[in-house]
Amino acid sequence: KQTQERVADDLCTVMATESGRRFIHGLLGLCDIRSDGYVPGGLEAQRHQDFRAGRRSIGIELLGALERHAPDMTELMSAEARFNQMEAELAAWAAEEQNDG
Repeated sequence: KQTQERVADDLCTVMATESGRRFIHGLLGLCDIRSDGYVPGGLEAQRHQDFRAGRRSIGIELLGALERHAPDMTELMSAEARFNQMEAELAAWAAEEQNDG
């Protein structure tokens, strides 16, 4: 029980900062939790699939802990990530327009 409380406290501490939320979002991206993990092919593909499944499993565990212990901060993290993505796309579009103009 004490370990679970420590995990909850640690996650809340990390998620309390913008940089912590950005780090966790990037980590979840590396885990590729939205993929099905399937890799077609032979034995080498099976090894790659197993590797990806392990990575995905860690991401799913982390996301579950975030949603249990810091649901509001998890929603904020997602909103900030969407905003940052839109901001980056707008900056790329503006740079392209400037180069064309």
